[in-house]
Amino acid sequence: MEKKKTLRQIQAEASRTKLQHIVQEMSESLTLDQIRIRDVCEKAGMSLGNFYQYFPSKERALLYSYKTKDDEWQSLGLESIADPLERLIRILGTHLYSMTEHSLCFDTQLYISQLKEYDSYFFSPDRFLQRATRCAIEQLQEAGLMKKSLEADEIARRILNYSRGMVFSYCIGHTESHAQWLKYASQCLCEFLTLYLTPDGIRQMARLPGGAWNGVRTPVKEEPPKP
Repeated sequence: MEKKKTLRQIQAEASRTKLQHIVQEMSESLTLDQIRIRDVCEKAGMSLGNFYQYFPSKERALLYSYKTKDDEWQSLGLESIADPLERLIRILGTHLYSMTEHSLCFDTQLYISQLKEYDSYFFSPDRFLQRATRCAIEQLQEAGLMKKSLEADEIARRILNYSRGMVFSYCIGHTESHAQWLKYASQCLCEFLTLYLTPDGIRQMARLPGGAWNGVRTPVKEEPPKP
């Protein structure tokens, strides 16, 4: 049973999230070098001491967006999708789509922050993204739809590394619109996924509705109980 948070912990989390949101908002149009912590604190109505109480740097504040994004993804109800293949595609599609919700400047600054300050949370196996991806793969292997030549954890790592690599390449290239990139990235990731599917898994993917990659922001609706 999860321990109930104290009022002080709730207030601290709210302050941390507020600072992170301001840094994120500023990084939509400014580089990290242009963002001043003093300006962040002024917008938040907090002191410099408050900022450093929660984050050692502006890079760390920006990297905190990974946790807030995980919390948001978890609230979408993706794990309730019964079909593990559709669930996996929706999870991966959500990951790609999330990179189009902000400006390229933000995406680039986020990756720069990761390179400047290693954040172990980014690669944690307990993150929603990793955990949900791994779980879907395990079920696909059990159903004979995904190859068992590699452990589920390793397949999840490779697929997510491929997805992150595409995002990193996009941040460097800056050659396409978000919509064009999302379509291209979805196709590439779908093709990469077939490397790990069995023939039955590939046939199953071909039968999925064309919208499997679409609507990734929409929370999964629970089916009404049958009479």
